[in-house]
Amino acid sequence: MHLPAENKLKQITQYINQILLDQNGTGLSAAIVKDSEIIYSKGFGHSRTHPEKKPIDGDTLMSIQSISKNFMALSLMKLAENGLINLDDPVVRHLPYFRTKDKQQSDIITIRHILTHTAGFPSDLGIANMIAPNVKEIFSDTPTEFQEALDHYQLTEDEIKSITSREDITRWFQKVELEYPVGEGWNYCTDAYVILADLFEKVSGSKWETHLQEEILIPLDMNRTTGDSAKVEQDENSARYYLGEERTETPFPKNSISAPIGYLYSTAHDLAKYLAFHLSKKPGILRPESVEDMQHPFHLVSEEWRFGSDVRSYGLAWFTDSYNGLKVVEHGGGQMAVRSLMSIVPELNLGVVVLLNFDGTAHHDICDKIIDIFNES
Repeated sequence: MHLPAENKLKQITQYINQILLDQNGTGLSAAIVKDSEIIYSKGFGHSRTHPEKKPIDGDTLMSIQSISKNFMALSLMKLAENGLINLDDPVVRHLPYFRTKDKQQSDIITIRHILTHTAGFPSDLGIANMIAPNVKEIFSDTPTEFQEALDHYQLTEDEIKSITSREDITRWFQKVELEYPVGEGWNYCTDAYVILADLFEKVSGSKWETHLQEEILIPLDMNRTTGDSAKVEQDENSARYYLGEERTETPFPKNSISAPIGYLYSTAHDLAKYLAFHLSKKPGILRPESVEDMQHPFHLVSEEWRFGSDVRSYGLAWFTDSYNGLKVVEHGGGQMAVRSLMSIVPELNLGVVVLLNFDGTAHHDICDKIIDIFNES
């Protein structure tokens, strides 16, 4: 049965209301792009629960976590288009101080290896998240939790205090032991995207956030998207994040040095504009072939991230898999009480954004449901 668009959207709204109820969720915002137009941008539940309840909407600022990596990748694609880098350049060509314990191996790590998580780094280094200014607040459930986190990552408090720049993170990697030969495996190493920002800044001579604002966000009219945590915290329409049935507010996710790994903030509506650009492939921000390159699967991912998916691969800050026979290109993110997902389904010319301020899998459930509804013919 072919549902008119209005009926489809009504069905989606009913489903989201129900799932928020079923999962006892605090709030979420969702947006849908169809044929390069934003046809849906809506909030459900609350962006904050105290001191007073505030409704959430499509323009509520929310942490997008690892979706931030896609913006970092896009910036590097622009450098490549301008001839300032080649993605297959060794990182040391641009950052001579970059190395791991095995210098011979790390000398052959390329920009593309880091972008695609195939450099050989371990997946659980912790350094980029542990330098958050409120890290002690994050690990404060017990008197020893912060020390336990340091021990888990084999870090010291002095070590994390000594990191004051992106270059410091790059230099920190000299203590890292590769888990497999360069290019021969896949490990999602979130920390390594800080190296990419360091490289971007050294090559371009400008701060990554400045470039992001001027070359990507302003041209795409993404005027609510930012890396400025202070600005976001002060914004009246910005979310807070809640854990469990008691809805305990969690520490605000902020970490400016590590912005490219997961500390940008956006809205469902802004990210819908971003997906419209990736779907339309209209020249402007990037050449159409560069947009294609980003979405092209580069390396097989061994873990099955999405239940019921076929083979899952990773491109340039995009996961690719298939859902009910359709190719899906997506990236999500998550931290304590934060969940984010943006997906595009090229065959349906469809884009979906779901942002949550609570834990769980509602973002994937909603995205799958939206794809199902638009896939009905």
